[in-house]
Amino acid sequence: MKKLVLFAILSAFVLLVSIDASAQTKQRVRFAPGTHSVTVRGTVRGFVYRDYIVGAREGQTIALDVTATGSPSVFTVFLPNGDTMEGSAEMDGFTGELPNKGNYVIRVQMLRSAARRRGSVSNYKLSISIR
Repeated sequence: MKKLVLFAILSAFVLLVSIDASAQTKQRVRFAPGTHSVTVRGTVRGFVYRDYIVGAREGQTIALDVTATGSPSVFTVFLPNGDTMEGSAEMDGFTGELPNKGNYVIRVQMLRSAARRRGSVSNYKLSISIR
């Protein structure tokens, strides 16, 4: 009986850990041939976030805009080296010149104040343009 209870507790723990680990997702963004912009849609809940990865060259300009229904969503842009791009932390709109060639990460999440509320959900639309 003790083994069965221990197995049930261990199984529940593994299930909870795997749910948390899979909650943070990454998605590569690709532009259709001949285009420079794309719009993605998604949902975030609580402190869960979603990362979008875009490749770009040094000197290109990135323009981002996020709109949401439900709780507000914001984004942060991370440079290829993992640092936060200056002026792009927890914004709902941003335009700036990209300093390096590489993969940039755009992290969409809820505002902290909204994420703290139980059951908070944000359905967002993120527009990405790189020229």
